[in-house]
Amino acid sequence: MKLACLTGLVALALAGCAAPLTLEQARAQCTKAGGFLMVIYSQKVTATTVGPVVAAPGRCVSPSSFEKPAPAAPAAEAAPAAPPAPAAN
Repeated sequence: MKLACLTGLVALALAGCAAPLTLEQARAQCTKAGGFLMVIYSQKVTATTVGPVVAAPGRCVSPSSFEKPAPAAPAAEAAPAAPPAPAAN
């Protein structure tokens, strides 16, 4: 029983250690899904040196994200206006 629990814990620990996708792999997956890959560029800057520019895969954005939503019907057309209430004297 202890061996089964230990094996399960090791399997879960190793599952989280999967290598991250490379930029090329992420771009291929995103393009296959019909999207655009956002690339994040970073660079380490210290007081004395500037490190190399590193490109990392970001989010995969689908073309439908750029479509404008249909405009809503104006409130005046949606419901008829009620007549104003008479003023109390």
